[in-house]
Amino acid sequence: FLLRVQENYRNNPFHNFRHSFCVSQMMYVLIHGCRLQEVLSKRDICVLLTACVCHDLDHPGFNNTYQINSRSELAVRYNDMSPLENHHCAVSFKILSSPECNIFANLTPEEFKELRGDMIILILATDMARHA
Repeated sequence: FLLRVQENYRNNPFHNFRHSFCVSQMMYVLIHGCRLQEVLSKRDICVLLTACVCHDLDHPGFNNTYQINSRSELAVRYNDMSPLENHHCAVSFKILSSPECNIFANLTPEEFKELRGDMIILILATDMARHA
């Protein structure tokens, strides 16, 4: 799974695999520094860390404003609604759909549906325009 994720990060100056690692490491520090493992389930911690690893997958290096103004394929596909973040989610679940990369293969369909919904919420929340 992690190797496939790494392969799907582009080599751009900021939104690359190293950034993904830094965000994931920071989440780990927050979880343990704030003792969140005492209040969050193992499932919730897994969702948080997986969303961190995947949150900028296949980032092209240009922001949403550029995507929308240039009428890029991503902006058209996602109707100008957080095109990058929607794309990051789609790539995440494309990777997870591969049997050799599906780290959630042992979940029931209902558990996976819930986990998927939570990951989508977390990754879409990385669009800072949603917090203005």
